Amino acid sequence: MSTRAHRPGEAPTDERLATRRRWLLGGIGMAALLIVGRAVQLQGFEGDRWAGEARKQQQATAPLPARRGAIYDRDGVPLALTRETFAVSIAPREIRDRAGVARALVDALGLSRAAARRVTDPRLRWAVIPGRFSVEQRRGLGDPRGVYIERKLERFYPQGDVGREVLGNVSADGRPLGGMEQAMDSLLRGKDGFSVLRRDAHGRKEASVSLPAVQPRDGDDVVLTIDFDLQEIADAALTEQVRATGAAGGDLILADPRSGEILAAVSKRGTSRDLSAFIEPYEPGSIAKPFFVAALLARHRADLNERVFAENGTWKMPNGRTVTDVHAYDWLTLRDGLRVSSNIVMSKFSDRLPQAEQFAYLRDFGFGTPTGVEYPVESGGRLPRPDRWSPFTPASLAMGYEMSVTPIQMAMAYGALANEGVLMEPRLLREVRGPGGDVLDRREPRPVRRVIPREVALALRDVLVEVVADGTATKAQLTTFEVAGKTGTSRRTGAGGRYEAGQYNSSFVGFFPAQAPQLVIYVKLDRPQGDYYGGLTAAPVTRATLQAILAARSPSLDRRALLGMRTSGHRPAAARQMDDEPVLGGREGTYVFLDNRLPAAPRADRAPVPVPDLAGLPLRDAARRLHALGFQVRVQGGGAVKGTLPAAGAVLPRGDTLTVVAEGA
Repeated sequence: MSTRAHRPGEAPTDERLATRRRWLLGGIGMAALLIVGRAVQLQGFEGDRWAGEARKQQQATAPLPARRGAIYDRDGVPLALTRETFAVSIAPREIRDRAGVARALVDALGLSRAAARRVTDPRLRWAVIPGRFSVEQRRGLGDPRGVYIERKLERFYPQGDVGREVLGNVSADGRPLGGMEQAMDSLLRGKDGFSVLRRDAHGRKEASVSLPAVQPRDGDDVVLTIDFDLQEIADAALTEQVRATGAAGGDLILADPRSGEILAAVSKRGTSRDLSAFIEPYEPGSIAKPFFVAALLARHRADLNERVFAENGTWKMPNGRTVTDVHAYDWLTLRDGLRVSSNIVMSKFSDRLPQAEQFAYLRDFGFGTPTGVEYPVESGGRLPRPDRWSPFTPASLAMGYEMSVTPIQMAMAYGALANEGVLMEPRLLREVRGPGGDVLDRREPRPVRRVIPREVALALRDVLVEVVADGTATKAQLTTFEVAGKTGTSRRTGAGGRYEAGQYNSSFVGFFPAQAPQLVIYVKLDRPQGDYYGGLTAAPVTRATLQAILAARSPSLDRRALLGMRTSGHRPAAARQMDDEPVLGGREGTYVFLDNRLPAAPRADRAPVPVPDLAGLPLRDAARRLHALGFQVRVQGGGAVKGTLPAAGAVLPRGDTLTVVAEGA
């Protein structure tokens, strides 16, 4: 059989067609095998993986944030709360009932009809409705298709700025920023949950589908030792004195010496909200002198009635150092040296104490180490070890120099003097409560150590009463109750550790009432202008604060105990002449005092104004309103206001004195 070559244009032979068919069938078979193999791989070996990918496309996880726990004061006054709000967004192309959704936006959220039409316009892919909406508004909106609702939890502070240096803050994304918000964050923040949303093939939400969710665990509530009434009083008193003295700032602490509880803590530093009373150490000056005297008495190195020559105001020590006093004295006892705050007397007694003993007592009073208060940051101050002392250090420490302390350390050290020699651990946290209100943790008072014998503490208490009665702190006097305390004026250090010329810290620290102390009060002013001595600047804040506390009838004071503590015996003439002190009346809780802690309008402006109706207002709010109108204020009683004398509606010149009659008067 003959063959011939295939020419172009001729039909292929049967053999070539068969070959082509075999190749085609082979290719189809191979493709089929690949498809079947891939299907086996996807369904048999990777089925779970791709099923999960499908679920991811058809489901979305939405966080369910936990409600942050509340912060309360010791009496249940809310200081920090969390409110629930909602953000609303619209996907116009997913809406089925456009008119119904627009109507719901108008009725539930208060949008205008034009705004509702605009955010539901199908030409838009997405629209965010500005603002936050309440639970009631969200409930009224329902859950229509195409409307996306995001739950928001926002922190707010119902008492405004009062106490914010203690509380701290929370950022918009939920991060704690300082204060108790940061210190207690692990308790307050709770644990977030989540919910699952089902979507169709196009990614749209299927509102009718309900899937399981992990519920959030709300944060615990925190109860502080702070008394908000006292915090508000301290804030107002310090703010006014900073303004009146032109000071750069200041600190004020109120504490219970028996328990170590911090009842109020205020720091003013321009726009800063840091609690500098816990974190900024400084050289204390004369307010540290009682601790040196306490060490002398406890170690029997000196007696309060022992006398030394005060050198008429200037003394050159054997080591060449010159020590001066503000006033010239000749012979002074150790008691009088503390009462008039003589640097020379303290320096002359400083060689009585071995260095190790002087250091040990200062350390036992809590200086040179953090107090352990529940706060995110605290300074321990500085107390040099004896091996680093110079020949000048013993006398410097006796006068309150070459050491640095924080206000909280100094307040607790005076608390030890008030507490008969026992140092207490300071506390800001009182209780932790679960979301249901059950008490999970209750902090009890914790003694740190006995620093000095009881008899030494009582002897020093008597001297500190004399300091207020006839010494450097007469402007802290109350005519009705004895106050014990000490003033201090210390130089400020600047860059490089050098003293700043003409710049001082003025301070007062003491306790009230002197014979059975219920409060320790600490006041410091930074760089006061004009008169800068602590007795002239810080002591008056103490007096104003105690006046307001007595008038407020705070439950933190035991008033039945106060009834038996009226001042008796000789009082200085200056104290007897004061007519603006709180006077305990014939029955418990009635006070009369002149409340001029807030500035009234200048007396030069005597334009008459009508007396407003203040009935039912809290006493401090009423006093503020009258001060704003230019009146001086005299208060009878405490609590809610019953009326005024003259009565509401009377027209009086600015600068006149009004009597506000409150409950209990």
